[in-house]
Amino acid sequence: MLDHAIEIGGYFEFGLPNLRQFPYPQAIKYNSARSAFFDLLNKNNIKKIWMPKFICDSMIEPLTVLDIQIQYYDLDESFYPKIPSYLEKDNYLFYVNYFGICTSIQQRLLEVYPSNQIIFDHSQAFFVAAFESFATIYSLRKFLPVAEGGLIISNVINNPNYASRDVEEMISQYQHCFIRQLSSASQGYEVFKKNEIALNDCIPKKLSGITEELINCFEYESIQSKRLENFKFLHAHLKSINKLDVDIDSVISPLTYPLLLDSKISNKLIEHNIFTPTYWVDSLKRVEPTSFEYKLILNTTHLICDQRYSIKEMQIQINRIKEYLS
Repeated sequence: MLDHAIEIGGYFEFGLPNLRQFPYPQAIKYNSARSAFFDLLNKNNIKKIWMPKFICDSMIEPLTVLDIQIQYYDLDESFYPKIPSYLEKDNYLFYVNYFGICTSIQQRLLEVYPSNQIIFDHSQAFFVAAFESFATIYSLRKFLPVAEGGLIISNVINNPNYASRDVEEMISQYQHCFIRQLSSASQGYEVFKKNEIALNDCIPKKLSGITEELINCFEYESIQSKRLENFKFLHAHLKSINKLDVDIDSVISPLTYPLLLDSKISNKLIEHNIFTPTYWVDSLKRVEPTSFEYKLILNTTHLICDQRYSIKEMQIQINRIKEYLS
């Protein structure tokens, strides 16, 4: 007797080849990194976390909702956290691998603090494998052409508490991707912003079937290789003017090329259709005007180095910067 759940025939469904290259098969998947963070906190009854002041509000929200005590910390100019050399037993350290250039700092932290009290945020460092720690969080949409997605790798969480999702919502969240493909980035930008706002909800939800299909069809080695090639090319041409000290040998998963100057030049690049992102202006209220983070937020231009582009586009960005600075 046929299983009534099985459908045979009819129109073709959405489908892509599974290349079986997804690098984190052990990860638990969520609709966003912040919802993964929420589930981790909720399931482990965490009471106090050391959080960086330089972080987006969306990662603070789960702590606020769950009434978890936050101890904020500053960063020094190497991105090392300014915190005590000893963590109380019930305290946790949350550390971000900023822009994918802080892997060496993570290794230093593991030499100082118990690994089971550290939560690493790899939302900006997708290709950095999880260290032995309490948990590691990843974001898919910062590195891949998907509209959602967060991962968590941890031994302390097994069964996620997923809320239900609406089919129409899962489909509509990809609208801006289709608009850009068929038209332009500017045409779909308002829709993109609406999707970003929708993801601010930290309620844990399952990854959509669309995203599951997509993440299994990418060639991840090629993506990482292209990002690294682009990043290194930009650094070779701009390190002499970059006020940020980049340990190029330790970079394996760049998000952007962060160019720190005396002032941000993003608006000048946007005039030439170079859409540079801005990170975490909402954290300005937490940092001092004299701090490293304040300078980083206001004066860093994040150059594009992702896998969509070649050395040609890297040179275009370099040329525009040099034209402006001259």
